[in-house]
Amino acid sequence: MASTLVADGLEPRASVERFSTHELGPTLERFQSSGLLEEGRINLICLDAIADRLGDKWEGRQEQIYHHVERTLTRHLEGGGFFQRVSATDYLVVQPTLGKFSAQVSCLLYLRELLNHFLGGAAPEAADVLEVTSLSSGRIFAAEIDRDHAALAARTEPPPAPPEEDDSLPTPWNPFVAADGRTLRVSCHLEPVFELKTFAQIGYRIARRVLRMPEAVELTPQELRNLTTADIEKVDLATIARGVSRLKSEQGNARQPTLFLPVSYTTLASQRGRGPLIARFKEATRGVDKGLVCEITDIEGVPGSALAAVTVMIKPFCMIVVGKLREAPGRSPEDLRGVRLQGVAFEAGAHPLERGEFTAWAEHAIANARRVTRSVILHGLSGPEYLGLAGLAGATHGSLAARRAPPASV
Repeated sequence: MASTLVADGLEPRASVERFSTHELGPTLERFQSSGLLEEGRINLICLDAIADRLGDKWEGRQEQIYHHVERTLTRHLEGGGFFQRVSATDYLVVQPTLGKFSAQVSCLLYLRELLNHFLGGAAPEAADVLEVTSLSSGRIFAAEIDRDHAALAARTEPPPAPPEEDDSLPTPWNPFVAADGRTLRVSCHLEPVFELKTFAQIGYRIARRVLRMPEAVELTPQELRNLTTADIEKVDLATIARGVSRLKSEQGNARQPTLFLPVSYTTLASQRGRGPLIARFKEATRGVDKGLVCEITDIEGVPGSALAAVTVMIKPFCMIVVGKLREAPGRSPEDLRGVRLQGVAFEAGAHPLERGEFTAWAEHAIANARRVTRSVILHGLSGPEYLGLAGLAGATHGSLAARRAPPASV
């Protein structure tokens, strides 16, 4: 049954069901009890005007349009928000750092930018921004916003209170000054992780980026590898602290079954970094029911005996320990055989691909990984349909990217 909303003397607004999907239910429901929904700070940006104007051309241009939309939203939301495409024309947008009306106004601006890009002078007034009123079992209910009222209210709206920080442990350096003098900041977001036999969500993965400040330019994989041991330790500690803080701010008191944490081999092998890291692991464990999944990164070229040693060392503090490869394996990773890892993980990479191309790529990479392990985790998938394709290709688990946009050109 549709509900109604009344705010600040305005006429009641009908709340209608916009979209339903059981696949995204777990992803959406984490916001149901977060407080953001009750405060009216979750919105839908709708691309109906673009789809209607393109008509029969819409289907052929969808992927191109999604790439641009996600690039635009990534640019605007970096470090302060979350978005997820929930239908062919709807994007869910969450901005925890903005108040209700400021979030609505910002979404209107984002939509105006998108309409101008795709429709130019023929763009209609940006009216297709809706306030989400309910998220339950994948069902999204939303109501139209009053653009004029939102613009006026946003001018005097106080910023929302920041989430309470956990002070039970020292806050890691974030941002911090690296050994070469650059200021670096760790940015994290959560990706829901699914078991691909049942498509049940089993928890979240902390996905991180390391940014050079103040330009907010992401470090390349090679630049990350060139960091000193001390700087890598700081990145790992900041990742766990930032990721756990993000989980608390979005989930409240709700506990997740598991949490996937990335940790570099360098930190695990360092006697200095190991103690603070284990303390952070213990703290993160309090927020999950079944335990942590530790993903050891930067394992390429590490001797098997050394990798086995750190795996044994961290295992008492985790439910599962897996090896995270820098890229999909082009051949069998034989150096990982017999090192006591319980799985292999890698990124989906440049994505989304056309389905046939993705299937061929995934089958090859997953087959190579399964020569040394039974569990293969594919991270950063662009949509629910790719979870299914990854499962058919032999992956056991997959994470659904909250944001996926190609890197901006320079």
